[in-house]
Amino acid sequence: MWAQNPGQRDIASLIGMTKGQLGAIVRDKERYIRRDTIDINGKLRNLTVPTGKLRMVHERLKFQLNKIKQPPYLCSPRKGVGQRDNAEMHVAGHQLLKLDIRQFYPKTMQEDIWRWAHYSLGIMDDVAGLFAKLAAIDGRMPFGSPISPVLTSLVHRGMFDKVYAICGSHGLKMSLWVDDLTISGAEVPGGAVTDIRQAIRAGGFQTHKIEYLMTARPTEITGVPIAKGRVLAPHAIHRRIKEGYEALKVAASDTERSNIIDKLLSALGSYRYHLGSSTPEGRLAADRMQSLRQRRAKMTIVAETPQTLSSIQAVTFGAPDTLPWD
Repeated sequence: MWAQNPGQRDIASLIGMTKGQLGAIVRDKERYIRRDTIDINGKLRNLTVPTGKLRMVHERLKFQLNKIKQPPYLCSPRKGVGQRDNAEMHVAGHQLLKLDIRQFYPKTMQEDIWRWAHYSLGIMDDVAGLFAKLAAIDGRMPFGSPISPVLTSLVHRGMFDKVYAICGSHGLKMSLWVDDLTISGAEVPGGAVTDIRQAIRAGGFQTHKIEYLMTARPTEITGVPIAKGRVLAPHAIHRRIKEGYEALKVAASDTERSNIIDKLLSALGSYRYHLGSSTPEGRLAADRMQSLRQRRAKMTIVAETPQTLSSIQAVTFGAPDTLPWD
């Protein structure tokens, strides 16, 4: 569809509306916006969240944009690719470079969206204008919309392709998780870093949170630790498992034990996913999961009362360094 030089009616039909309905949404856009300020990891973020008809438009545009072929370095947004996959791309590297792109959404303006739609997709300027007006809020990429991750990655595809080419010329691997770049190799030379940061500056952005790391010791990539050529399980999962087994030892009823086992099965499943199902640790986790299921099958579960619910909700899994069977 995007390659067929669609008109405004075609765009409207693509998302199940008429041209007039889209025009009305653009005119009354303020009616469909919720603004909020929330704390994310200690930073206040100003959200502009589309609601109602505008939300529906953004969801449907996101669905269509996800059909565009994605580059090999893009891990998020990408269907079927998780944080573990992003980390696994770098297990063979000895040195890592991690950097963030500052103000990735707020500095992506409505004009940038229009330019991408008109020049990269090749659609007519009036259609690109309608598309940009529908996608942008307050003249920029909204922080809080489902369309923002995929559209921002597409708008700045040219910049990231240049960074990818620089990495390739130095024998380096690159992955992108929204606005977090990770680059790895036997060594990440200073010249490559200079060229990468210059390419990002040329794209209109600054980089920050720059870190050089060695994989001989555990280091995290998008929250997933790697070390010595393999992906490890995050410490939070270890804590959940240890505290789950501790809670199971003192549980007073089968109802409480059953609920604890459910949480343990979830934690063990996550542990197995990170370490790999075919590894010794993964097979051991599978054995423990099977043992827990068998134990739960023999339990007598009674109807929950306010007292049992309060005791179950008080159980929280959260602290250690090693698994309980290590």
